[in-house]
Amino acid sequence: MKNYELYLKNLTSKDEILANEAAKILIDSGDVKFFEMLVNKTDFLYGFVRNNVYKRIENAINKKNFMNIINFFDIYSPYYDDLFMSILSKHANEDLTDKVFALLNSGTISQKTYAAKYFSYIPDTVAIEPLIKYAFSDDENLSANSAEALGQMQDDISFETALSLLESKDDLDQLKAVRFFVYYGKDFPLNNIFSLLKTSKIPENIAGQIPYMVSLLDLFYSNENFENSLNVFGYILSGFGEILPLSDIFQFEIYEILEYLLDMNSKKNENEVKISLVLLKAYLKFSLLNDNSEYSYDEDSDTKHEILSVFELLKSRHVEFWNNQKKLLPKIFENGDRNEIISALQIISELQMKEAIPYIKELINSNDEIIISEALIALKALNSISDINIDNIIEKIQNVNLKALVNNFKFE
Repeated sequence: MKNYELYLKNLTSKDEILANEAAKILIDSGDVKFFEMLVNKTDFLYGFVRNNVYKRIENAINKKNFMNIINFFDIYSPYYDDLFMSILSKHANEDLTDKVFALLNSGTISQKTYAAKYFSYIPDTVAIEPLIKYAFSDDENLSANSAEALGQMQDDISFETALSLLESKDDLDQLKAVRFFVYYGKDFPLNNIFSLLKTSKIPENIAGQIPYMVSLLDLFYSNENFENSLNVFGYILSGFGEILPLSDIFQFEIYEILEYLLDMNSKKNENEVKISLVLLKAYLKFSLLNDNSEYSYDEDSDTKHEILSVFELLKSRHVEFWNNQKKLLPKIFENGDRNEIISALQIISELQMKEAIPYIKELINSNDEIIISEALIALKALNSISDINIDNIIEKIQNVNLKALVNNFKFE
């Protein structure tokens, strides 16, 4: 009877002799149960331990046993797909490619996902048809690996399909398209994605993909992309820690971007009003993260330290600086778009900026029902709704849900 627990303990141990013997048992046997136990434990291994395991597995593979890796295709793990495919690509032959292609066509989701990764290392165009089908799969690992393989093949059909999906009325299809471009890895249609952000119902999700295509900080440095970059960054801040994982703080370059924006708004500039919106949003977000440890409880020490560093960066600015940002913020009502106005109203409510009340009351005369409703919510939060004629506002609103929301103010 095989002692899997002992094998696994040896494979991850400091004893190289025992570890290499365990790796040899894993590969020579192609034992799926042993591999499944390793996959289940990998999430909990320190990075350096995982790297040791990778090296030991790689050293255990030779010309006689490399085909056994295909057995492990039954259990998908993003920790092992690149390792396995980098090894298999060194031993690739027609027989191996045929077997992997068969799995790509008719295997399980796990097998198809590994197989798609194989074709990013061995970009054989025979696999294009199924890869295009899977590139927009609901399974994110399968779609990502398929898009990556198609990018290696520079397939135009899938690229054009993704472009057309950006125009879809389905939010999830739009997000699938954006994720496709991330993994396709070239020719990013940023202008199309910037336009999508203006109408998307899930802008935080979409904005969170953009830093995986291009450095957002570099986009800020480009004058022609500054406003789009500010828009993207604002949505990232909105979704950060809720929709978007805290561990992405480094990929999003949050510290560097805020440092840049803080310096910009230390003096007058043409974008100061919109920058004030983003800076105040960042201050509220990182105050929340810093004051509530449950948000970062499961994060690694590097992520926790970076969150603290960002908060300390924001706090390093004097009270006068932040008072000036608050003075600038209501000016967003003059020429901001709906999303910016709503965001500003939420910030004003949270900061209890009573000095903004006269500006908010002017929004009640808007022709936009959503802005009217959000303005009333803000005034309610600021305890300044008693002198508002609710009946007149109800007459202006046609949307049934918004009308009911506004009507409730009469009875509170």
